[in-house]
Amino acid sequence: MLDLVTIVARRRTYWSLFAAACLCLAAFVPLFSRIASDPDVPDFLQKARAIGVFRIGTVGIFSYRLAAAAIGLCALYAALALGVVLFNFRKTVSTEIFFFAFWVLSVGMEVLRLALYGLVEDGGSLSLQILLARALVFTRYAGYFSLFLSGLYATGFRNEKLGTVIALCAAIAFALAAAMPIDTGSFSSTLELKAGYVTLNLGLGIVASLVTIANFLYAAYATSEPSYRAAALGCAVFLAGHQLLISVWNPYLIVVGFVLLVAGSALFISRLHSYYLWQ
Repeated sequence: MLDLVTIVARRRTYWSLFAAACLCLAAFVPLFSRIASDPDVPDFLQKARAIGVFRIGTVGIFSYRLAAAAIGLCALYAALALGVVLFNFRKTVSTEIFFFAFWVLSVGMEVLRLALYGLVEDGGSLSLQILLARALVFTRYAGYFSLFLSGLYATGFRNEKLGTVIALCAAIAFALAAAMPIDTGSFSSTLELKAGYVTLNLGLGIVASLVTIANFLYAAYATSEPSYRAAALGCAVFLAGHQLLISVWNPYLIVVGFVLLVAGSALFISRLHSYYLWQ
């Protein structure tokens, strides 16, 4: 009975996350259409010197449009991945997948960068710009922490109050995002306001990623379960792809990033699904 209740509760969570990811994908369409159809180069990006041009023969594509396309791939990935999780984990319980699902939604929330672009172009208040910038930082931190928890539970850590764990994860991410200084007017070529403590910000994400991979490798060693070794590889691959999608605007690297994100996630989900199917 407990397993049935757990499955039903988690399925509701997956439905909620999937719906949120679909909203991100739906929001992307009008936001991207605005960027794609506007013939004028935004003044605020010119002032920030955050514009590049990728040339294919005689055709030039502005960096902010390529970055916007990468955001669309993030939103598409989140909706597809959460749809796969929702379909495959209808009758199986995997805590690792439960926390992974929250990380997936954080990838879809990259659409906040396009919302910030629209707000700045419309002359929105600085307070709202900072709020959106902090919201983006929050979702990234919360995503990395959720993924860390996925690896932590794989090592044998047990706390059945998953709602409390998620709330604590969100509280820590919120505190860090609230404390992070935001440089208004200092835009990057990937359509985000630059946060302070760049090295610390990047380092925290890298450390959380490495520890997560190490946790899955430790789980493989401790349990002699090859599925965890495959999950560690998948984790490393999709994290590399995610980093490319949020940090570059070269179209070739964007495509590589999306392929890595999808391939790594497919390996991660499929192997954990196979493992828990027989538990």
